[in-house]
Amino acid sequence: MVSPKFYSLSTLRRRLVGEYPLGLMTGYLAVAVGVVSQIFLMPIYLANLGVEAFGVLVLILGLTNYAAIGIYWLIGGLQRVFGETFSAKNNEGFVQALDVGKFIFIAYAVAAALTSVGILIALGRSQILIAVSVVAGFVLVAIYESAVERLALTATGRLAASNMLQVVQVGLYSVSVFFVLRAGGGLLSVFACQLGSILAARAVTPLCWQGLRPRAQHTVPPLRPLLTRLTGRMGGGYLIYGVLLLSTQSDVLGVGWLGGAEAAAQFVLLWKIAEVGVLALWRIPESLAPILVRLDAVGDRATIKRQYSRVGKLLLAIAIPGGLAYALLGPWITTLWLGAEHAPQDPLGFALAGAGIVWVGLARLPSVLSSALARLRIWNCLAFVEVAVRLGLTVILYPRFGYLSPLIALNAVHICGIAAAYQWAGWRLLAKS
Repeated sequence: MVSPKFYSLSTLRRRLVGEYPLGLMTGYLAVAVGVVSQIFLMPIYLANLGVEAFGVLVLILGLTNYAAIGIYWLIGGLQRVFGETFSAKNNEGFVQALDVGKFIFIAYAVAAALTSVGILIALGRSQILIAVSVVAGFVLVAIYESAVERLALTATGRLAASNMLQVVQVGLYSVSVFFVLRAGGGLLSVFACQLGSILAARAVTPLCWQGLRPRAQHTVPPLRPLLTRLTGRMGGGYLIYGVLLLSTQSDVLGVGWLGGAEAAAQFVLLWKIAEVGVLALWRIPESLAPILVRLDAVGDRATIKRQYSRVGKLLLAIAIPGGLAYALLGPWITTLWLGAEHAPQDPLGFALAGAGIVWVGLARLPSVLSSALARLRIWNCLAFVEVAVRLGLTVILYPRFGYLSPLIALNAVHICGIAAAYQWAGWRLLAKS
């Protein structure tokens, strides 16, 4: 006769693994909607804003994304706490983590927004740029408040619902910004549309829980144990993890710093579709992350190893053909997308971008495993080496290769060993567990 404890773990394992296909499918739907949106909107941006204003737009969006460098540590820690408290049916702990997370996220977003506006005022920038920064600040606050809700949804097995919220948000933004730009709107209207779409998606978030949201009184209990965990050794590891992960994705900021807004725009036009491919690949391991957290919380290490191996093979089977396809068909795809007058036509650039899809896509699986298991030291050390060497090479190569230098640096670092080191780190973590 099967023991109740074993039956409970077996049932939990089947339920958690069963969540993965639906989460992955809706994740790809979200990616597909994002791809269609960017393919549709990029020519609209260029036609209505011009290349220089478009470069300013991508730099502001890049800075908005990079602003998470000061708060990303909390995402990994909260996901871990949400998964543990939900698995243990600790409603009070879950609600406490949700309240604390929202307070910190919103406070940080407000501080970041006020700082950016203050810097622009001190530098004497134009009124329109300051106004854009103000609206972008509201966007940042809305993004961060919604992020905690979606993180809680994801950690409790509602990844598909979280993905559908992203679909709604992107769809609303795409439709609204199309009509606004066609009506003569500028940069300010782009961020206003973004803010409206975020708020609309947030308004329907309560429906996604379907009555499964843990409930408890919003009290002010002793916060020291939770804050100690979020800001202590685990929190410090996630802080470094977040800084390094965001830094590996911030090449556009380096190009903008070295070559200005126009060079940043050229880099984005070459790398954007490749980046979408990378995000599509990342959905494969990222959809597994909340499941890994809860499997680790109940101590089911065998299933973790089995799922890691399966997802790794799937990722490899998709990444290599995807990178090769972009290396060969990239010029045709971007010409079809942007028109011959805007599309880059550098064969070397597309070859580098195609190889970059493979390297960056495969590196995400050990990164996700490290974050889900809260064992970050090995990955953080390797990522630091990658970021430092890539940055140094980019600065050295830029006078000769221009906006292609980050892609050359990316490929050089991975070929010289960092790609193999990441895969070794993932299997070492599994062996230790």
